[in-house]
Amino acid sequence: MPMEIKDVDEFLEKMKYARKIIVVNRMPKYIKIKARLKRRLYTIKLYDEKTAEEILKHAKVEIVEY
Repeated sequence: MPMEIKDVDEFLEKMKYARKIIVVNRMPKYIKIKARLKRRLYTIKLYDEKTAEEILKHAKVEIVEY
């Protein structure tokens, strides 16, 4: 079951252990980023394009966009 995280710092902490990062929705209002860990899928919904790009710069794994 996916878990939505509201805090950017908490998501960055979880992202250190990610196996795959998936950017799913680039909608006009928000961007949803998903990080697949060993046991759980974590998601975050961002309303700022700059914040989303900063988070993706910290990713050390493959980024898949849909």
